[in-house]
Order: sequence, then C-alpha cells, then structure tokens
Amino acid sequence: MTNKLISCLISGNNNPTEGQIVFDSSDHIRFQNGTDISGHNYGCNRQIKIEKNISGNNGYTVTIINLDSNHPVWGNNIQMAPKQMKIIKIENDIVTLRGYGTDSLNASFADYGIDILIQNNEIERVQLNMFDRNISLLYLK
Repeated sequence: MTNKLISCLISGNNNPTEGQIVFDSSDHIRFQNGTDISGHNYGCNRQIKIEKNISGNNGYTVTIINLDSNHPVWGNNIQMAPKQMKIIKIENDIVTLRGYGTDSLNASFADYGIDILIQNNEIERVQLNMFDRNISLLYLK
C-alpha cells in the first residue's frame, strides 16, 4: 500500500492532508562544490523525516535525526532542525523540495533543499542540499 505522503510527493501536491515518511540511512557521502570530500560513511545512522508542514503552512517539514547519539552542544539527536519546504520540481523519479520562509531567529529556510529519489513508491535515497555552503549530503540505505 502506498503511503499517502508518498502519493502527494509524486503528484506534486504541496498541500498534503496528513502523514509522514521516514527514510533510514546507514551511509552518506558529503560533497562540497560538487566534489566528493568524504567517501562513504558506513554505519553513520540518520533518519530523514518528511511530514505535513508542522506550522500549518503549505508544503512539508523536513527534519534529520542522528540515530547514533545526541549532539554534544544542544544535547538532543536532531542533526538538522525542522525546515519547511515546498515541492519545486518533479523530474523522472526525483522530487525536489526547497525551503521557504524563515525560522524564529529569521534564518532563511531557502538555504536548504532536498532531492528525493522515489522508485516503486519507496524512497531509495535523499540528498540534502545546503545552498549557502555549496554542500550536499547524499543519504543512502
């Protein structure tokens, strides 16, 4: 059975009625300016959570969670704080979301985006793009 949120993503619906998807990754590769700067990071467990916008706005909320341990400074396992995003493009099996608006400290969500590869109604990989730093993290199963 297809997850309702997957159906919304595939169809380009920026106003989902409900749901969330989690993608668990045990490996990622870090790119800076398009160049692989880390190689594989096997055993580096992260969860990408995509859900209906928690602020009540259109679009989605994307959060990345560190499944290995808590962050040494802020003491929780949030790797990337929740960012509101909208679908901006669907091409082949890839759905692209881009942040919009600002957080409570007026930091722009537009500095962030994700590319989601969906095949057979399942997420195969997620790429986090941090545009202000020219860094991308490719999260793999």
